[in-house]
Amino acid sequence: MATLTDDELQKLYTWIDEIPLSRPKRNIGRDFADCVLVAEVISHYFPKIVQLHNYSAANSTPQKMYNWNTLNGKVLTKLGWQISKEDIEHIIMSKPGSIERFLHQLQFKMAKYRANGGVVRAPAPAPVRNKYSQQQKQQQQRAVPPNPPMSHNSFPPKTPTTYNAMDNQMVGRRQAMPQQAGNNGYDRDALQREVDEEILLEKEQTIQELRETVEILELKISKLEQLVRLKDSKITKLQGQMAQQE
Repeated sequence: MATLTDDELQKLYTWIDEIPLSRPKRNIGRDFADCVLVAEVISHYFPKIVQLHNYSAANSTPQKMYNWNTLNGKVLTKLGWQISKEDIEHIIMSKPGSIERFLHQLQFKMAKYRANGGVVRAPAPAPVRNKYSQQQKQQQQRAVPPNPPMSHNSFPPKTPTTYNAMDNQMVGRRQAMPQQAGNNGYDRDALQREVDEEILLEKEQTIQELRETVEILELKISKLEQLVRLKDSKITKLQGQMAQQE
């Protein structure tokens, strides 16, 4: 799958931001790694070809691979498409750019599927990386419309956190990075620090959410303890009344 331009990425993030998903948007690579949100995206447009209960949230690589293999065999084939094992592994490992390339291709396949009236006329074999002909690349680029044919008017407003906003932040960070001589042109140490800071920030947010959950549970426990004491008091009072009557 070819690398996307900045303009294509902006359009892709805008498209994803307009689809209601079951999770808050934080990091698109990690958010989509277990395939659950991918199934939700497809279900948003074609609910009859996706059974969401087949995809469970996962942190382990085997479960993520199971989810992707299920989607690949039961859903993507209906769109006349399958992705390679190598592409799946890259997405599971959150390799930069891998999920964006997949979603871009998915958007094109869904648009084609809808244009054909929900019928796959000629299922395509699983693509092999780095073996596309130049002609296939050009046809794919021409076939992707600048604006997706799917209507956005019925979508709910964007949530405060969006992938588009995240992309703009990342572009700004990349532009601010000092450059050095090398294969990628970026300061690897600075890039690693950026990644470490993002991971640390996400962990801090998770810790804060867990703390809030603990506080809520402690409050509920306190209320339950009060109810238990109240019931014990009533039981003791009733037992006293019964003893007096005897």
